[in-house]
Amino acid sequence: MDDHLVKVVFVGSAGVGKTCLIRRLFSDKFSPETQPTIGCDFHFKRYKFDNKSVGVTLWDTAGAERFQAVTANYYRGAQGVVFVYDVTRRETLDAIGEHWLPEVCRHCSYPDAVKMVVGNKMDMVDARVVAPEEGAAFAREHGCMYQETSARTDEGVYDALVWGVLVNIVDTPSLLRSYNHERLDIERSVGDDGGGAKWPSPAARGGGCCG
Repeated sequence: MDDHLVKVVFVGSAGVGKTCLIRRLFSDKFSPETQPTIGCDFHFKRYKFDNKSVGVTLWDTAGAERFQAVTANYYRGAQGVVFVYDVTRRETLDAIGEHWLPEVCRHCSYPDAVKMVVGNKMDMVDARVVAPEEGAAFAREHGCMYQETSARTDEGVYDALVWGVLVNIVDTPSLLRSYNHERLDIERSVGDDGGGAKWPSPAARGGGCCG
């Protein structure tokens, strides 16, 4: 039995790499031939932090417009939300501000949920159109944390989820208390990946959420 159960939802336009990021976190693998997510998918991973077991469900939502009415239901109960955009496609960053942030803030159960903007595909240097400074400024404007990642090389992926989102959730008692009543329902739905990766001790980090 875990001491805490955490739900983190990944949202963003189709093709930004949400599935590849989650696959990196879940199995440390990368596949360039990942199929588009239909509706929603999720994975479960267990972490150890300060001698406590934390079960994490990572929810991968579809970015295609035809699925958005369905995926909005999965924002409920999330203590963490990761907004992913592609640094080689400016329109995917614009879509966060125009669609994904308003949707999450409308449907998310907890106003103090931890939120992070992630600029993925940072390894594609020659194709980049969104500078790191632009992504960071966008995140600050909307009260979110910011991290750039590459699912292909694994750069920044662990920092984004663990150092950024999960540690801040664990450090927010109201989020942990508010989710306990849903623990049994989720535990009946997920298995154990047999992991048990260790969290490092918390370091200095920023935080925030959209209003």
